[in-house]
Amino acid sequence: MKLSSLMSTIAFTCVFFAQVNSASCAMYIYPMEVAVGMKGASQIKVISQDNDVQFVKVNLKKIDQPGTAQEHEQNIDNTSVSGLVITPEKIALSASSQRVVRLVSIIPPKKETTWRAYFESVNDANFIPLPGSDINSSKTASVGVNVVWGALIHVAPEKVITSLKIVDDAGKVSNDGTIRISVNELGVCDKSGQCQWKKLSSTVYPDTVVNLHGISFDKNKEYHVKYNNWITGKNEELTLSK
Repeated sequence: MKLSSLMSTIAFTCVFFAQVNSASCAMYIYPMEVAVGMKGASQIKVISQDNDVQFVKVNLKKIDQPGTAQEHEQNIDNTSVSGLVITPEKIALSASSQRVVRLVSIIPPKKETTWRAYFESVNDANFIPLPGSDINSSKTASVGVNVVWGALIHVAPEKVITSLKIVDDAGKVSNDGTIRISVNELGVCDKSGQCQWKKLSSTVYPDTVVNLHGISFDKNKEYHVKYNNWITGKNEELTLSK
């Protein structure tokens, strides 16, 4: 499932099942999208809306081929080897309180990586399994649905390189840089440097190929894109290579 659609689904699910089981949405997280920048650290708040103690488990997954039809998640057995650590992974959340979950990039990746952290409210038997307990039970077991919050995480690379390359004349581009490029505008430029700009909304992650819908490339023209560099926070311009 694509990044934006999953976050919308999670939010809808929580609102819907709150009418069935109020315990399901008695906690939430903030923010829903997190950047682990060049300093290598960030955090997510887990906030209680309940009058009782809640037990929350955190599960971290890596997203491969983000923003493409091949996008999928994979479990990471050892997050310290993968370079991103999330702590704590289990939280006892007091009534009407909040806890901070820390994200640390201990080994900066060569290229930006994308992750999702899942926060699930569970019962005490699942939080600290006891002999004979049902480890698959949760607070939402009564309706057969586990309501989970998911936070999207972007981890900055060791070195920032921005680069987009034209793949073919049908509008495909590849990102051979080290950070994602969120294209806002595409400029078609002639040899004199005069450009005609067109609004566009497309994100190209490192080592992925994306089709810019409604765009075709002319080998006799030069193409620029305007985008927001999430590392610097600045709006920048980039020339597409051929």
